[in-house]
Amino acid sequence: MKRINYFLVTIAVLSLAVACNKVTYKKTKSGLAYKLFSSGGKDTLKDGQIIKFNYSIKFNDSLMDRFNSYGKMPGYVKIQKMEKPTYDFQEILPMMKKGDSLVTVQMADSLMKLQSPLLPPNAKKGDRLVMTVKILEVFSVDSLALADYNKEMERDRPRQEKEQQEEMARMQKEQEEMRKKEEEDLVKSGEVAKELKEMEAYLAAKKINAQKTGKGTYVTIKEPGTGAQAANDKYVNVKYSGRLLRNDSVFQSDAYAFQLGKGNVVRGWDEGLLLFKEGGKGTLYIPGFLAYGKNPGPGSQPFEALIFDIEMLQVSDSAITVQRQPH
Repeated sequence: MKRINYFLVTIAVLSLAVACNKVTYKKTKSGLAYKLFSSGGKDTLKDGQIIKFNYSIKFNDSLMDRFNSYGKMPGYVKIQKMEKPTYDFQEILPMMKKGDSLVTVQMADSLMKLQSPLLPPNAKKGDRLVMTVKILEVFSVDSLALADYNKEMERDRPRQEKEQQEEMARMQKEQEEMRKKEEEDLVKSGEVAKELKEMEAYLAAKKINAQKTGKGTYVTIKEPGTGAQAANDKYVNVKYSGRLLRNDSVFQSDAYAFQLGKGNVVRGWDEGLLLFKEGGKGTLYIPGFLAYGKNPGPGSQPFEALIFDIEMLQVSDSAITVQRQPH
């Protein structure tokens, strides 16, 4: 905790100095404005050495969290002679020593010309990126740097996993909200009622006795299965053959393992597969709005109704190794 607090104090002091215009900058050949804060070390960095460093980047006055290593995974970079000025902090590294800190200022005008991925989409001329760098360690042997990197990765792994989970949850929430909005629009337009009527007419004409589930997926069960029951959040491995309802032509056959109820497949699958246990077999009749919707799949048209003959190969509480997704 003390270590993190020290780094946070360092970045706060540097940022305050920049904000109060108390920093006198020098410029590199590329025009990069910079200010070095010496630690009093003796030896400057040399080509071939690997540095471990903390860094942060502010867009104008706002900290860019994805470009902030303080309290997270530090950065590692190998010192090497540049063929030409790079307009970034690596230009300054040969002048630095272990323990030194650095502030650089990059102007959006120049970064736009370089097509820099650092710039946010709303950047405009006159904006700036202020970067702080703190040299934590210097390695002269690659293997030592790699060992330290692996140690830091292991330490930071819980935070990364938590962050990934939060990001996935956020994306799933956004996707669900988009789906809900699209469905509401389709209901208002009459598309949903039209597709359900067409599906019911098809099943009646073919004398297919299917049960309706969810928002409108129709299912025939040949064998319910005798193993574990499929359920939302369970992991399943499904063997399938997909056909177009309009001409009964097969467009894809494969097997796919995924987590049920997470929007990883068309909604008709998330609905219909809930009726099966491991070992079960049957057929899903899926209206277009519960299939690929307005974004047609391989060989299909917008709002194309689909048929899937499926076999529930496995139901598990943990992720299944096979991960092949239908196109």
